[in-house]
Amino acid sequence: MKRIGVFLSSKADLPEVYRAAARDVGSWIGRTGRTLVYGGSRLGLMEELASAVKQSGGRVIGVVPQAIIDRNLVSDLCDTTFYTADLHDRKATLMRESDILVALPGGVGTLDEIFATLAARTLEHLPKRVVLYNAGGFWNGLIALLDDLCRQGLVSGSRESVLTVVENVDELARLCGDE
Repeated sequence: MKRIGVFLSSKADLPEVYRAAARDVGSWIGRTGRTLVYGGSRLGLMEELASAVKQSGGRVIGVVPQAIIDRNLVSDLCDTTFYTADLHDRKATLMRESDILVALPGGVGTLDEIFATLAARTLEHLPKRVVLYNAGGFWNGLIALLDDLCRQGLVSGSRESVLTVVENVDELARLCGDE
């Protein structure tokens, strides 16, 4: 797994535990010679993640919708940039260009990306692993909701069959074959 797709917030002033998780994941991507594929914004957790990748020697691919371009918010840290018409195209490109998809803390946009990815995985259109990086318990509510949907029979199989949860970068590294 060389290309690590990451969904996460572009908000600043978030709790340190979320910022540290972004830096830890970025450092791991860079020092292991992997490439980050992400939303391409120069704001918030996105920029912290990309900066950590670059500082650790990794490559960065930004997938940037027109709205980010129009607001002049494209990160200068991208080695390669895919320009997309909108958020729908951004999701499709992120899914296509990534070997695995990881969700760090984020808001409505991140939730949209997670659910679009899970729906594609559930329908077997996306044979890639989807991971929630549960920094500081951020995803506990979503995990409980998904487990409940499975218990009620609204989602086929178990949550674990479509979604993996990791609590730290060491678990993510093991999941990706690092020893």
